[in-house]
Amino acid sequence: MKKLLIAAILAVVTVLYVGYYEALEDGDIETIVFIKKHPTFLMKFYNIHANDGEIRKVERLTAEERGWIIDYCRYRLGIDTDLKTQDDVEMCRQK
Repeated sequence: MKKLLIAAILAVVTVLYVGYYEALEDGDIETIVFIKKHPTFLMKFYNIHANDGEIRKVERLTAEERGWIIDYCRYRLGIDTDLKTQDDVEMCRQK
């Protein structure tokens, strides 16, 4: 019973604090695992910069893409942003 409780606690902690995203590296899709800066049940993130060679203009982002970048910035990089300027997009470009 103790082992089951410990395993359950470890599973919850892992879900809350470990995230990942997929990136295109040298023609292969790689899974990049990271420790989240803030706990969330969201595990799979989308790093819009990992798969694009071009710089995305903030004016051209869809609402969905904007949400992805905001989540990635907050949980991967620990940066809270409203993503209103191009500098905000570039600030979230870090890997």
